[in-house]
Amino acid sequence: MNSNPRVQPTRRSCFTLIIALLAAGILLTAFAPVAAAEYPEREITVIVSWTAGGGTDLITRFLADLMEKNLGKPVVVVNKPGGGGLVGFNQIAVAKPDGYTIGVTTNSIILHKYAASSYLDWRELAPIALHNNDPAGFTVKIDAPWKTIKEALDYAKANPMKMRISNSGPGAIWHVAAALLGSKTGVQFTHVPYGGANPAAVAVAGGHVEATSVSPAEVGTLIKGGKLRLLAIASDKRDPLFNDVPTFKESGIDFVFGVWRCLVAPKNTPKEVIAKLENSVKIAVNDPKFKDFMTKNGFGQAYLGPAESAALMAQNEKDFEKIVPGLGLKKN
Repeated sequence: MNSNPRVQPTRRSCFTLIIALLAAGILLTAFAPVAAAEYPEREITVIVSWTAGGGTDLITRFLADLMEKNLGKPVVVVNKPGGGGLVGFNQIAVAKPDGYTIGVTTNSIILHKYAASSYLDWRELAPIALHNNDPAGFTVKIDAPWKTIKEALDYAKANPMKMRISNSGPGAIWHVAAALLGSKTGVQFTHVPYGGANPAAVAVAGGHVEATSVSPAEVGTLIKGGKLRLLAIASDKRDPLFNDVPTFKESGIDFVFGVWRCLVAPKNTPKEVIAKLENSVKIAVNDPKFKDFMTKNGFGQAYLGPAESAALMAQNEKDFEKIVPGLGLKKN
């Protein structure tokens, strides 16, 4: 029998410590976030901040179908148009940061800061992957009297504010595209906002406006259907899908401008979840089906991961801060 009175308390202390550690471990396990290996366990919602049928919507739906296959859970696209994208951006930002509500943003989110009455800081969203980059275009109705971009702009310059040009929302990317074109050429357009690129293009076909500044891909179907005519593209080189259409540069106008699209999640979404979503996007954009879809529809193919996408957004913010305030856009 051990007669040392200090031994028993020491053993009891060790035992108590072990129990406490075990209990702490159980509690930590209970409250630990879901492991990335278990994500996703249910349906994922992707918010598109514009109406159905526009470029962002079409690309996102095709991308979502491919992501659904490699994630093993439904990936459902929901349209939340309004405010040039702001309504949808806000809904993405306030969603629970668990990877089950994500969305798509464009450089419109940065433009809002300088061209609209309210905006969402892009830092409230966590970039997942940039997957597309498209130039602006200048499209008119098929029976419009202008056959070249020079003819259209000469008319617009001689008739200030008479040429109505539709866009995808006040302060959105195609609004700024048209305003920047006007600034570079000395033309005063009347800017007419719509809920997305598709209704903006349809408005031209219906004769409600004279032109639109949305991307060539977003007017492609109406061009093929004999409803619209694309006069120029704001890129460095011609689009293979519209090889007979000159760039603005070829027409003597130094105008290169476009939109990127990036899948995003709410800020503070776990890095492990972001990584799993990024990998899913990477698999999707490298799928021959996606490449074929993008090529056939005239969408530009591009890819940037989370860090690179964030760096691009930061650079865009610096660039737009210098350019947009001088365009004379009214805050809406």
